Amino acid sequence: MKLNKILAMLLALVMVLSLAACGKEEESADGRILNVHVTAAIGSIDPALTSAGDDFEVIGTMVEGLFQCDASGAAIPGMAETYEKSPDGMTWTFYLRDAKWSNGAAVTADDFVFAWQRAMALPAEYASLFETAGIKNASAIYAGEMDATELGVYAKDEKTLVVEFDVPCAFFDTLMFFPVFYPMNRAFVEECGDLYGSAPEYYLSNGPFVLTEYTPAATEFKMAKNENYYDADAVALAGLTYKVILDSQQAYNAYQAGELDVCVLSSELADLLKDDAEFLATESGYLWYMSPNVSKGGAMANLNIRKAIGMAFDKEAICNNILRNGSFPADFCVPVGLATGPDGKDYRESSGLTYNEYNVDEAKALWAAGLAELGTDSVELTLIFDDEESIKLVAEFIQQELQTNLEGLSITLQPYPKKQRSDLMKAHDYDIGLCRWGPDYADPLTYMDLWTDGYTHNYGAWHSDAYMEILNKIKTVEFALDAEARWDLIKQAEQIIADESVILPVYQNANASLIKPDITGIEFHAVGLNRVYKNVKVG
Repeated sequence: MKLNKILAMLLALVMVLSLAACGKEEESADGRILNVHVTAAIGSIDPALTSAGDDFEVIGTMVEGLFQCDASGAAIPGMAETYEKSPDGMTWTFYLRDAKWSNGAAVTADDFVFAWQRAMALPAEYASLFETAGIKNASAIYAGEMDATELGVYAKDEKTLVVEFDVPCAFFDTLMFFPVFYPMNRAFVEECGDLYGSAPEYYLSNGPFVLTEYTPAATEFKMAKNENYYDADAVALAGLTYKVILDSQQAYNAYQAGELDVCVLSSELADLLKDDAEFLATESGYLWYMSPNVSKGGAMANLNIRKAIGMAFDKEAICNNILRNGSFPADFCVPVGLATGPDGKDYRESSGLTYNEYNVDEAKALWAAGLAELGTDSVELTLIFDDEESIKLVAEFIQQELQTNLEGLSITLQPYPKKQRSDLMKAHDYDIGLCRWGPDYADPLTYMDLWTDGYTHNYGAWHSDAYMEILNKIKTVEFALDAEARWDLIKQAEQIIADESVILPVYQNANASLIKPDITGIEFHAVGLNRVYKNVKVG
């Protein structure tokens, strides 16, 4: 009997403890789990091993760099609580805040030194950005002439990071949004080895959220609020669940069923739902354009032919009748909303330059002049593009317009998987390609660099001595420190691109989404991270 009383007391105690535990579990689960749609599988969450926008978003949800961006896209302190620049702009010193990794280790200056040197040594997909930033010895390291340990970055002490430059960088703060510049804990990464980033136990966070469920190429993975984050009090969400759904109708059905809070829409669904109260179209920095292969000779090397093709198709019809997601025609090579100049205006407003505007009569005259210069009455071209439904529709429309408006032009359409299309264009093995570019940082140079000698994405291998002279000037100390003079040089460079019809702009992309009405505070950005969830509120 006595034993039974003891067992009963123990059982009661267990029940009390269980209820207490349940209460704690419910308390820790307060807040909303945000269910987010992504349209492609995540390739990698290693900042050095990816070049995909969705991957960057996921990484940026968990890891924070020296700067983060506010809702307007401006740089604000992240891991760097304060910083100072030398008068000549050749040295930046960052003083790190007291912050921790999700395993409790302190975030130190060496975390940045290690991550940056590792990115250069691999090299990372975007290792070239260290050269773009003008960091000391980055060019020589990228060229294989120096070791990555010679990069101009060092830890003065545990909380002081020093970055030295070969040339000052006018947009260095916005470059820090880019994941290749994020910190990595040296001891942890070296211990993980090749397993780093393959599962939650092989990943650390110093940002708002921490990985809880993940496998590479998973169709669903989860994050929880990072209680070790220095600004955890500002994070209202309990966590995030990312759901990879390739089919847009399936994603919409999941949204309607309450399984998604944020749903990315195809152009067809965007058109149907554009008047819905939960519909949102956001401007993207992605510029879609056709790249003529001028290096191949023949028709694409002829300026009048290039100009005629760029003017002979209706961009408004593409945006209004095919895309229907808020995208708008582009008659420029640097997008709207990319960067603000020293005059306080958006670069597009400041420049005011347009070219290749839709004009069939002028296109026909240019076409006739080009054919005469080539000594022919017909031209055959192959247009290559990514094998995606909306892009295929755009390509088919362009084909029809050009063949109708430019007598003697025959265009063969050739879709490829994105990587194969990209590889063909990088090898200059094509006639004309329909492609896009998204900005790596908030400065026109992220586009202007595309058409410089030897650059991987100078697909047509176009060259201009005058253009290279201007681009080289822009990157000198003199112009890095003179914002107005630098802006004027950029405008001169854009004028050359327009005069030479180096690319034939088509449209600037917009993204259409559905968002549940009780969700506010998702930040959409044209540069760096597509979507930021730190400041999301519910209700």
